[in-house]
Amino acid sequence: MVGGSGVLVATLLHHVATSALAVNAAAAEASLAHSLAGSSVQRVDATLHNHAEKKAATAVHLRGQSHSSHGLRSNVFRAAAATSARSRARLHQMPGAVPLYVPKMGLANVTEPTAFPPPPPVLHPWRDMQPIDTAVGNYIISGFIAQPTVTPPPSQSSLDLAFACPALLTWPSEVSVSSPYLCTSQDSGNWSDPGGGQLIKWVTSCIDTTSPGLAQPSVAPVTTYTVPNGDLFGTSQERQTMFGKTIELRDCGGAIVYTVQEKIYKQAGQADPDACAKYRSCDGVLYFQYFIKDLAGRDIAMTPYTTIFQDSFDITDSAGGLIAQVNRNGWAPHEKADCSGDVKPHMWHLKYASSPPGPWAVVTAQWPIAAMMTMLAQRDESRQPNGSVLWSNCEVLKSTGYVVLVGTMLCCCVCIPMAIFLVCSAPILRFLAEAETRVLPKRMGKPGNYN
Repeated sequence: MVGGSGVLVATLLHHVATSALAVNAAAAEASLAHSLAGSSVQRVDATLHNHAEKKAATAVHLRGQSHSSHGLRSNVFRAAAATSARSRARLHQMPGAVPLYVPKMGLANVTEPTAFPPPPPVLHPWRDMQPIDTAVGNYIISGFIAQPTVTPPPSQSSLDLAFACPALLTWPSEVSVSSPYLCTSQDSGNWSDPGGGQLIKWVTSCIDTTSPGLAQPSVAPVTTYTVPNGDLFGTSQERQTMFGKTIELRDCGGAIVYTVQEKIYKQAGQADPDACAKYRSCDGVLYFQYFIKDLAGRDIAMTPYTTIFQDSFDITDSAGGLIAQVNRNGWAPHEKADCSGDVKPHMWHLKYASSPPGPWAVVTAQWPIAAMMTMLAQRDESRQPNGSVLWSNCEVLKSTGYVVLVGTMLCCCVCIPMAIFLVCSAPILRFLAEAETRVLPKRMGKPGNYN
């Protein structure tokens, strides 16, 4: 009876010790799951596996001690305390923790941040054991593949803003355009506001050295327009066409934005007494008319019929809407220059309408009127009584250069080869005949078979 009671007590104590070990193991597993530092999932699994093996060995050892009631309780509680101490020491020795649960998954969890965009994935022919033709093709094609940009490519609007021509922020209702004058300057001038402030500076030169790109060649001089800070605003130049001369108004990139056409009409008969007396235009009456055309060839501005060197006139659209009024500041063309004393510059005054029609309603788009008056003033400096315009020194120089260039090219391509052929053809033929005789002498033909 006493032996049966001892076994029952030992079994009860063994059950209590086993429950305590299970509770300690669960607590240790929970602590490991939330406080592992700087270790991967494989280390956590290995630690839990070792802990489970030690727990099973302890349980087997306790079962082996269950047959003896003497000292059983002390062994069970000593084993449970030792197991808990080892678990706490192992947890204290772990490095910094990393959570086993990631709240959300994305590229930030699997890739490292870089200062520049990573290159696109490529195939390595040798490392990936590709065929030889793949390696050769990759070597050739990789040289033509553009590398990724560090920054995103710019948009078209940003490119237009970066490479756009200087914009006119304001444009006054009255503008003065200087005309070539011997006492001031014959190849430069300004567009100025009523207070004398410079809006645009124009300079005429024989060769265009400021416009980008290559323009169609022309013998006429080119007029360059710049804003006060020196940036190129645009150019204008005469060009000879099949239908006569036209004046091209170009932007800073060399693109044609407007064209100006001059037409001359002659009325036979009695001459205008005023024009005959002042300008010696005594052969009938000459009338001039100017047209400003857009890129589509539509007339967006025009002048009425004006006589030679008329002092003032209006500029209207095709429907008659007033755009601007133009007049001289009291000077006459071809008058004798007096450069002594206070010299008064020759100016054209432009007064724009308060509400001009069509595209001229935008004040910053009214500059083509000033450009047309600049070109008109330059042509009037060389205009003859019959309405024609004499060639300038630049046109004579360019035309002579073009003639010499074409003649030189014709001589090099046609005349020189013909001279070489006529002089050297006979000696060359004689030399070739002698060389053939030496290398390939003539021999008598002998039959190979006499049967």
